[in-house]
This record gives sequence, C-alpha cells and structure tokens, in this order.
Amino acid sequence: MFRYLRVEPIGEITGGVLVLLGLLVVLVLSESFDSFSVGKLVAISRDVRKKEAEIEKLEKQNASLLSQLITVSNSQSQRQSSTTVQGDYYATAPVVQKATEAEVEEKQNSENRALAATATEAPAPARMDWARAESMALEKLLKLRNIHPSNVITEAKLSFLQGVDPISNIQPIFDGYIRTSDGETFIDMRPERLLSPMYRDRLYVMLSKIHHYRATKQINAHLDAVILKVPGEEGRGLWGNSERVFQFFEPAIASGLLKVHEIQFTEAEANECRRG
Repeated sequence: MFRYLRVEPIGEITGGVLVLLGLLVVLVLSESFDSFSVGKLVAISRDVRKKEAEIEKLEKQNASLLSQLITVSNSQSQRQSSTTVQGDYYATAPVVQKATEAEVEEKQNSENRALAATATEAPAPARMDWARAESMALEKLLKLRNIHPSNVITEAKLSFLQGVDPISNIQPIFDGYIRTSDGETFIDMRPERLLSPMYRDRLYVMLSKIHHYRATKQINAHLDAVILKVPGEEGRGLWGNSERVFQFFEPAIASGLLKVHEIQFTEAEANECRRG
C-alpha cells in the first residue's frame, strides 16, 4: 500500500497489489467458507471457534454430571450403610447371654414349687439337692463329649428384640449353652420325677425360642433335653415316663431341633446329692 500511495508512479497497479487485493477479498469472504488454505502458507478455518464453544459446553455438562454422580454416590453409600447396620442389627438380634441372679433364683423357685407338687404325703428321709445333681450331670455330659467347661455358658438365656418372636417375650433360662463349629447347643436338665404337663409346656416354649433363633440367624441350633435318672427318684405316675412326654414333640425330634439324652446316676452319686 505504501508503494501504491507514495512511490512514483503513484497509483500504479502492479502484480503485488493484485495479490494483496485478492487476499483481502478472500479474508472478507472467509466467513462464508468452512475452511480455506493456500498451500501451506495460509489456512483459515472456523472450526476452532466452534470447537472452543463445544469444549466449553462439554465442560459444563461434565461438571453437571460429576455433581450428579457425587450426589448419587453419597446417597447410595448412606443407603448401603443404613441397610448394613439394620441387617446386622436384626441378624444378631437374638443373643445368648448369662441370666441375672434374680432370673436364676426365679427359675430355681419355680422348680422347687414343681418338686413340692410331686412330693408324697410322707416326708422323704433325705432330700435331693437338684442343683448339685444338675451340676454333676452337666459335668458327666461334657466329659462324654470331650468339651471343656470353660466353653459352656451356664444359666444362659435367649434375648430377643421386639418383633422377632411374634408370640411372646418369655426368656427361658437354659442350664447350659455350647457353641461349636458344627452349631449351637442349648441344654436343659430335668429330673425324671419332674416330667409333667408343666414341663411339656415349658419345653414347647424353649423349642419355640430356639426355632426363632436359628431361623433368624440362619444357623444350626438345637436343644438337648437331658433326663436325670437318679436311684430312688424315679418318675411318678403316667407323666413320669419320658416317652409319654416327648411323644408330643416328634416333629421337633425328626427335624433335629430336639434331642433327648439320659444321664444315669449311680447310688453313690445320688447319695452325694442328698441332704439329710
């Protein structure tokens, strides 16, 4: 433009001026082209501007998606945490624990009343210490099974959360509880002379609780009903026959929920448990 306007002859149109005018025309009209290039020297394209706009749009979308993903992830994590806590809470709802002294005393009083009801009119010359007899029977049972006493919870009870057992909230106390790799065993000791309709009802409650327990925790659990056969303390009347009592629980025996065992005392062992 300097040569055209300042150098003599002024206003002369040369080849360079024509090239310059052509480039100016191309630049003016470039808005109507998608791309334009002159060899490797000049390249004009509108794609850069479009790509920048698209990149900005995608960044906004990514930011929005990332925010939604974080929200969903947090919500899912909280839901899983809540489900896990609730699931574990109900899965471990029934628990085996040591009964309190008051509960054990109430159990012993109940058994003493049952013993008094079965006593004959003539007073016996010597009374049985059934707590001692049950302790001896448990020792004999553990020795037969090669189980160390430290692995046994005596005077154990099942604690249920409300709603696990839809029938009752009774918490029977078991004479023993053993947990092994094969399953869990609850033990109830019963003198032969105490087999009665009252015991049948008590046995039903214990089996019902253990049934709910193993159904809730999905484990193998059962009750060992151990009958104490003591010389001089045989069963009395129709209900003194253990077969008479346990025939009502054939379904529980068939399913493995109930197992019946007998512990036979010698005369010497019986005398150890007698009080003059």
